[in-house]
Amino acid sequence: MGNILIVEDDPSIRKLVRVNLVKRGYTVSEAGDSHQAIALFQEVPVDLVLLDLLLPGLSGVDICAWIRARSDVPIIILSARLEEDLKVAALDAGADDYVTKPFGQEELLARVRAFLRRSYVPAKISETKIEIGDFRIDLAERRVFIADKDLHLTKTEYAILAELARHLDSIVTHDELIAEVWGSEYRGSNHYLHTYLGRLRKKMGEYGALIETVPGMGYDLHSKKIY
Repeated sequence: MGNILIVEDDPSIRKLVRVNLVKRGYTVSEAGDSHQAIALFQEVPVDLVLLDLLLPGLSGVDICAWIRARSDVPIIILSARLEEDLKVAALDAGADDYVTKPFGQEELLARVRAFLRRSYVPAKISETKIEIGDFRIDLAERRVFIADKDLHLTKTEYAILAELARHLDSIVTHDELIAEVWGSEYRGSNHYLHTYLGRLRKKMGEYGALIETVPGMGYDLHSKKIY
């Protein structure tokens, strides 16, 4: 069914989630702080992480970034409503989804099932075209499609996506992207990227997850799609 790592410092929440997962056949590991989380992640196979944001030691955002630097395992954030800034930071650090406390167990289980039944589908790549599932970039025509439907991007949004596509599966730094899209005189103006990447990912829908944030470095367009 899948091996799930719960990282949560509240024993009552941890127990409730564990019991419901085990009932449905999942294997569960538990960590009550960041140091236990890192140790367990290195010791046992993990297919999905349920990650609290406020932890003793390193924060959930730090743990998220640490995991994402080493693995593409799905990460679902468990966040309270007052942790909005942390939640955004965790998503920027590579988290895949979040549920807000207090959450319903069925909602959480549905999200766990959705991520665990996904599999990697390799891209079809040529000199001018990249196809990842139903998502296609035609660099020659300067067009982007989802299931043969033309995706309407602004000139800037397309320029960002095209630059990432030309460096598929490689990190493009903030400064490299800014220089290519806006010009070298804008180097260091990372707020431009944050704004446009948010809009671009939203327009791409589920395929927005192809663009990974690499904390402190830049962005990476993946050639594999998680279904």
